[in-house]
Amino acid sequence: PAASFCPSLRAGGGRSAMDSGAGQSRRPANTPFRQQTLKAWRPILTPLWVISTFTMVGVVFIPIGFVCLDASDQLIEVKSAPYDEACCKKNCGVDDEDRIDFNPCRISVKIPARMEPPIHMYYMLENFYQNHRRYVKSRSDRQLRGETGLTAADSALADCAPRAKFDPDGDDSIGNTINPCGLIAWSFFNDTFKLYKPDGAKVHLRKRGIAWPSDVADKFNNSHETGDNFPPFAGMDCRRGSGECVEDEDFIVWMRTAGLPTFRKLYRRIDQALPAGTYELEISNGWEEDDRDGLVNKWTNESQRFLYPVHTFSGHKYVVLTTTSWIGGKNPFLGWAYIIVGAVSLALALAFFVKHKVSPRRLGDTSYLIWSKDGSSAHHQ
Repeated sequence: PAASFCPSLRAGGGRSAMDSGAGQSRRPANTPFRQQTLKAWRPILTPLWVISTFTMVGVVFIPIGFVCLDASDQLIEVKSAPYDEACCKKNCGVDDEDRIDFNPCRISVKIPARMEPPIHMYYMLENFYQNHRRYVKSRSDRQLRGETGLTAADSALADCAPRAKFDPDGDDSIGNTINPCGLIAWSFFNDTFKLYKPDGAKVHLRKRGIAWPSDVADKFNNSHETGDNFPPFAGMDCRRGSGECVEDEDFIVWMRTAGLPTFRKLYRRIDQALPAGTYELEISNGWEEDDRDGLVNKWTNESQRFLYPVHTFSGHKYVVLTTTSWIGGKNPFLGWAYIIVGAVSLALALAFFVKHKVSPRRLGDTSYLIWSKDGSSAHHQ
């Protein structure tokens, strides 16, 4: 009733209890927005309108789908065999902590047809859950931007546990703080790749530009503390502006976590054509030293006996080479999605058309209105 929305007058011209405290009515202003009377388009879904809309969607979407499929099919994508298996030398069991890999390791990659630039090289990991809630949070953006003086006791590093302190039982001093901290940085993928043509010539792999420009410019900066208690950066120049350590584009790419357990991350770009043939891919992990045989782990100063480990969680590693086009990389999903939506729309248009012709319904026919009162139903005539 209207009395519940506006104050009632008492004898003597006084205000109601609703107005006595605030001095103003709580009734909404009489505007189209407050009274929810704004102008709106309320289409009447007639059979002709519905059938035409579904038909138009189908006629437009199906050709777009075939164009996307054709663009995807013209791309060339080459994926290597899982090199974690091919490069294992000894103790290759899933739970074997004494695993030894060929380091460096060479595998063959066959390119079936000429690949035109730009060509993208990715490394691909399988069964690696970067999307785990605790893993995704395990980082300190303030530390990655180059802020100094942060310790494990600071709230900025609270999410980095259990990789905030190098000695878990040690104190919270700067000397015991990992920089960069967190599980994402600690698990940094550090296998390196070289590609050789069938004639043995080395293919130039371009690193610059693989990370987002905004990340490189604003989100990752070295400080004088960068690399402290952090084995993956051993042997690197972690001075500000060096382009290594936190500023390394490989590291920046890794820090953008993937949403699925099987994912690819851009490793390099190739700006030259690759003719068809069998190429050699060299995978290595560690540093070369003139007076040492094999590759060396700069942190322990011992021989690096394994590549990036994935066997402990039944993961696999691949290298992927792919060309690109206006649609991006090779992926038929978008094309099939357009085709399926278009086909369903045409099927619905046909079904509604048949229904309309077989048993048409007059627009605005009140005989279809049913009123229910006191448990009984009657057609409103």
